[in-house]
Amino acid sequence: MAKATRQATKPAASTEPRAIVLRWGAILGGLIAAYMLSVAFGAILAATGLAASLAVLPLVQFASLFAGGYIAGRWARVSGFMNGVAVAVAFIAVWAVLNAVYEAQLVRMNGPLALPRMNTGGVILGDLLNLSAAAFGGWVSERKGK
Repeated sequence: MAKATRQATKPAASTEPRAIVLRWGAILGGLIAAYMLSVAFGAILAATGLAASLAVLPLVQFASLFAGGYIAGRWARVSGFMNGVAVAVAFIAVWAVLNAVYEAQLVRMNGPLALPRMNTGGVILGDLLNLSAAAFGGWVSERKGK
């Protein structure tokens, strides 16, 4: 009788793209972590007198959002990159609402001339910084899990 041999077979590589799965609890956790780190870093910078340094603030924001994206990616356990992007989008939305409330109070107390000029280039660069930091954090969490 012929002896049957068992061959270890690898599952066939799927050519279909994986579905993007957003885990809202992970995104919320990453968002809260990003804001808490941002506030903590801001307090540290204020205490050390570095808060006025414009070169340090983008680094602090990058680090905060990287950590938020990383946390969201690790907690989600799937689609880390996109969960990180979702953290950045939520961060930008919350910041925009808080800024609108602040500016509405400023207008109410001092009139419309108290508003600063809009810096569209700065807004675009800031949003790109936020998106790249959180997406990179989510991507790193995805790679670390493998």
